Amino acid sequence: MHFLHCVSLHSRSALLFIFLGSLQTAAADYSITTITAAKTPAEPQRTLTIATGEYPPWTGAELPQQGLANQIVTEAFASQNIAVKFVYLPWKRAFEETRQGRFDASSYWYDSSARRAYMLFSEPLLLNRTVFFQRSDAPPIQWQTFTDLGSYRLSATVGFTYTSEFYQAIDDKIIDPLMVPSDTQNIKLLMAKRTDLFATEEMSGFYMAAQLRIDPRKLRVIEPALSSPYGYLLISKTHPDGEQLMAQFNRGLKAIKANGQYQKILTRIDDTSFYDPANSTPSPR
Repeated sequence: MHFLHCVSLHSRSALLFIFLGSLQTAAADYSITTITAAKTPAEPQRTLTIATGEYPPWTGAELPQQGLANQIVTEAFASQNIAVKFVYLPWKRAFEETRQGRFDASSYWYDSSARRAYMLFSEPLLLNRTVFFQRSDAPPIQWQTFTDLGSYRLSATVGFTYTSEFYQAIDDKIIDPLMVPSDTQNIKLLMAKRTDLFATEEMSGFYMAAQLRIDPRKLRVIEPALSSPYGYLLISKTHPDGEQLMAQFNRGLKAIKANGQYQKILTRIDDTSFYDPANSTPSPR
């Protein structure tokens, strides 16, 4: 899956919305939410239904504006007088049902040749960083190749989009990660000292740790990043209006970048962000 930044730590922390109330993770298999952009035209010419999933802080039914990525999608289409309705599904189902034409589009996905076989890709929405996390009280791990990680206990998330080199290292038995259903489980395993490393998107990892009330100073990101993938909006190649809709979205994305709305989405500031340890107040476990 999914799901984007190449700015400084302080700037990236400005992107993260941490609300200490509980974050619901879409327990229902099929929930629908409609959101309105800040400046939506009075009469949208049409409403699109977009399949999405839970990937905070980028997408999420309970997030402000349903997450940064989904807000960008909303604002870009709104600039073209198009409204959107998000339907939350498990990620695999979101992709398959969009591919089959049951939804107009799907947000928000990383690139892969398998997906390009079926889908039109938008211009990039955002840039992610997939990284390895370790506990900050452990000796710093240095790595350049997967051979350097062969002696460590790793975990990773089933269904996440890692790199082809990552999966090749598994096939070659260089690494043997424990594959678990969620990043939340990865964090719990790490903090319980049952693993040494886990791989996920950087800001998402900190966000989910915050929901578990884990002080970010207890986590360390090791460099280099595993990958820095862009995220995209996808539309099925079989959609009768697919080419036209994608062209409208790309025009809208260009428009909100030009008028400053895109940057406003990226620079919403939360001074209590758990992403930046300098701005963090330790919370009880």
